[in-house]
Amino acid sequence: MKEFLKNAAVAAILVASVSSCATIVAGGSPKITIDGDTREPVTIITEKQTYPNVLLPYTVQVNRHHIDGQRIQIQSDKNSYRDVVLEKKVNSWTWGNILLGGLVGWGVDLITNCVAKPSKPTYFIEKRKDE
Repeated sequence: MKEFLKNAAVAAILVASVSSCATIVAGGSPKITIDGDTREPVTIITEKQTYPNVLLPYTVQVNRHHIDGQRIQIQSDKNSYRDVVLEKKVNSWTWGNILLGGLVGWGVDLITNCVAKPSKPTYFIEKRKDE
């Protein structure tokens, strides 16, 4: 019986260590690149941070827990830009948890929202047409 419990404990540790693939691989804040047809410095405002006076293209961090519908504001002294609105898609690392049978790891990925990521790596800004 002791040998069985020892083997079960080792198996549980192994499963737990590899069972949240998306959280391990894609953990932290997702990054996207903002690009556009402008040479002027802009200020980029995300839910995570403000990036003042940067030249495009520029890579920023976004909030992992509110990817779908998250707005990123772009401001400049000379022009007005439409907000970038993020959309999400399923993180392919999530399928590793399902295939390995790691329901605990998949649950961790759900809690940390590592099952989702921005649908595109690069978003292009547009000037407002009302100017």
